[in-house]
Amino acid sequence: MVSSDPLKNYKSFVPSNFHSYPLIEYLKARFPYHNEEDWISLVENQNVLINGNSSSPDLILKTGDEISYSPKPDSIREPAINRDYHVLAEKENFLVVNKPPNIPVHPAGRYRTNTLLNLLEHDRKTKFYPVHRLDRETSGIILFAKTAEFRLVLQKLFEERLIRKEYLTFVYGRFPETLVSEGYMGKDPNSSIRKKQSLRKESLGEDKLTFTEFSLLSYDPKKNISVLLVKPHTGRIHQIRATLLGEGFPVVGDKLYGKRETAFLDFIQMGESDLLNEELGHNRQCLHAYSLSFVDPTTGETNNFHCPLSFDLCRLIANIPSEYVT
Repeated sequence: MVSSDPLKNYKSFVPSNFHSYPLIEYLKARFPYHNEEDWISLVENQNVLINGNSSSPDLILKTGDEISYSPKPDSIREPAINRDYHVLAEKENFLVVNKPPNIPVHPAGRYRTNTLLNLLEHDRKTKFYPVHRLDRETSGIILFAKTAEFRLVLQKLFEERLIRKEYLTFVYGRFPETLVSEGYMGKDPNSSIRKKQSLRKESLGEDKLTFTEFSLLSYDPKKNISVLLVKPHTGRIHQIRATLLGEGFPVVGDKLYGKRETAFLDFIQMGESDLLNEELGHNRQCLHAYSLSFVDPTTGETNNFHCPLSFDLCRLIANIPSEYVT
């Protein structure tokens, strides 16, 4: 769809792996929502500036160069999103939101204005500050601070592990009643996909410790799907999904950590398809952020927030415990 909302200006800084790249190659690689012809036109029309100055498509970039981009109205064709978010609670300094699946929290890739942050700010006519993130496909509870200062307060709680999180997820296989998974997590050395992580028992050098608890809630023998309550005690990228794959229980619908890694590449190249969804078991990764609990250090108030399982996941199997559905 074409967004009709006002487009913001965006800035990025050239990372070291793009040092000595021509500007046009950098733009094509990092921002695929325009083709080469469109980017050349935008550069020549000074919609793209380098360190505040006009440039040319063949300019050679250096690490740390600032790229600023001023989109033209209706110039970015963004994918459709699920706009059905709900505010679960509002406090003096923060907002608790039920994020639906298929909407990114922040601008990324082809999504510039079609984000949860932009929807909130548009609907409420004020600025918000995301405290943490959920993947585009993940549904559930997420925090937004009302000021930059309080975002730092909440982020410190996350860093000190003073915010307790619980997730619900659906995996293939008969899961044990309980499982505590400890190990190291880092880039998957056997994957061609740069962002993919993997769980291992011994560190490869730059890996980080990871610790996750799992409890079985129900199992459907006909579909061979288990529903789990998950308590991550560390906050690693893709921690839950990578841990479950490493333990032998891939998340239903997961393109990257599912039954077949190349499903992710199929999705990138060809988009969503009924055939791919049927193979993976669902049209998105079946992961839901269920609860957040913490003490507000500025008021002393204990906060316990819960977010019922999203409707699309409620239909996967019949015997999900009722307390997680309503």
